[in-house]
Amino acid sequence: MTTQLTEGSIPKIFKNEECVHPILQVIDLEETHSKNKDEETVRYRLKLSDGKFYLLATLNRQLNEMVINEEIKNFSFIKLLNYQKTVIKNTDFLLVSNLESVSTQTETIGGPTQFTNETEENEIEIEKEQEQQQQQEQPIKTQPLETGITLLRNLNTYNKNWKIKVRVTNKTEPKIYNKNGKQGQVMYVTLVDSNGDEMRATMFNDNVTNFNKVLHVSKCYYITGGMLKPADRRFSSIQSDYEINFNNYTTITLCTNTSDLPKEAYHYKKLSEIEKTQNGMKIDVLGIIAEVGELIEVKSRTGKQLKKRECILADQYLRISCNFWGEIAEKNTFPGNPVIILKEANIGEYLNKKNISASSAARIILEPEINEAQEIRDWWYRGGGKKNQEQLGKTIGKSFSSNTNWIENDRDPLSNILNLNLGVGEKADYITSKVTITHILHDENNPVCYPSCTFENCTKKVTLQGSHWVGEKCNHRVQKPNYRFNPKIRLTDSSSSIYATAFNQICEEILGVKAEHVETLKQQGRNDEFNEIFNKAVPLEGLARIRITESEYEGKTFKRSILSSFKPITDYVLESKKLIEQINKISEN
Repeated sequence: MTTQLTEGSIPKIFKNEECVHPILQVIDLEETHSKNKDEETVRYRLKLSDGKFYLLATLNRQLNEMVINEEIKNFSFIKLLNYQKTVIKNTDFLLVSNLESVSTQTETIGGPTQFTNETEENEIEIEKEQEQQQQQEQPIKTQPLETGITLLRNLNTYNKNWKIKVRVTNKTEPKIYNKNGKQGQVMYVTLVDSNGDEMRATMFNDNVTNFNKVLHVSKCYYITGGMLKPADRRFSSIQSDYEINFNNYTTITLCTNTSDLPKEAYHYKKLSEIEKTQNGMKIDVLGIIAEVGELIEVKSRTGKQLKKRECILADQYLRISCNFWGEIAEKNTFPGNPVIILKEANIGEYLNKKNISASSAARIILEPEINEAQEIRDWWYRGGGKKNQEQLGKTIGKSFSSNTNWIENDRDPLSNILNLNLGVGEKADYITSKVTITHILHDENNPVCYPSCTFENCTKKVTLQGSHWVGEKCNHRVQKPNYRFNPKIRLTDSSSSIYATAFNQICEEILGVKAEHVETLKQQGRNDEFNEIFNKAVPLEGLARIRITESEYEGKTFKRSILSSFKPITDYVLESKKLIEQINKISEN
């Protein structure tokens, strides 16, 4: 079957419209070099085409290996798994952080031209009616922009001198976190400008204390200074390319001329769009509370008691389970079936059905005054809630559990970790994958060993305090520590690649040496012998049992992968039979 390019994907990407895993062609590939503190960095720039238009792109450095191995080259078809659009020196670029190679071609498909702002302007007339309709649904008064004010959509990392005029529409409570044994705090605010665009701002530690007193929800401010960085869409539903870190250079001044700033920004999805939205993403969603469950208590994975209220959110076409957690579950009983916009809701999946959840970071707008909300109200009062709507969700995968016969399990691509949103829930998820260990991090920033407690059955980390080593968590005092492995190992298959932490026993089997020996080489400065141990160990092909959980760091949630078992492939006859079985299954389907 001939692979087809995803037609029309470049304009969608350019306009930040949803475009899931587009297949594009590399029509140009260029190696670039830059220096930072005497360290040379190699990056690759590409032109990516959908057959009609192309955009410039740059690869994350972790993908350089795919170019070196010629998995990515001129005329290749690639599938973008994770990317975002940004502006570099007034030129639109794609920052590609994950992709897979699809096929190799011998020539450029079509006659693509670069998609630019001028190209987009040619399509404006077609979209005028849609824009006018959106303006009616969200009444924002358009006024001339004040002199010296920068719109949020025009902020980027290359624009250092900017001043924005914004309204604060949401502010989280300061959140305490621990990093390297030190306690810190983090807080987020949501900003909206006169154009109706939103952006998130983050502040840490002393800046939380300082700005928490100044910033208030619904108030308007002039803001200058701060560091811009690319936004991570996994942690916020705000559709902005960047977010701001407020720092010591940030100044915030109360603004009294507020008539041009909307009180709220509505950028929501309909329930019908959730099925195509990736698990783990945050969204804003519109619907009516069709059913309200009782407030119950459940125990988390860490043993903490949590409050939960399960509701059903509906519209004219679909229904979906919506779980409210913590304080937001206690405070909201939703009398009278209100229409709501739920902001910062999290997309998940349970028992192969899509669901949404809302924790303390989420926000509820009751009975929004917009046309779509009125349409849902009218439908409900006409008896729409009594109709048997389709329950959103379909079987798109299987559930995973830890079991001892993991080697015989069906093999799953690494991409399932993200695609099936594994690791979210009360229990850890497990997958078995055929992978290649391609790299083991062992530089100064990624130590491979840690000093551990020598008490029986205790492997906690210890630190030197005076003449004794003291456990950071166990508080044991020992004269001399043991050293144990805990490096990050890169696992790769045809669908994706991840870094997983591997602990002592597995690392000893992979490397063939003890952690004590490796630590001795490092302390004695025998760098060639030290590096040779890790260079000899890769590449190594085998079956991996991977444990996936969700962790929190500096107030943000991320997935943590642990290599719980690894078996190198040695019986190639048996492995060939296994591959033939998989091919036969695909053929049968």
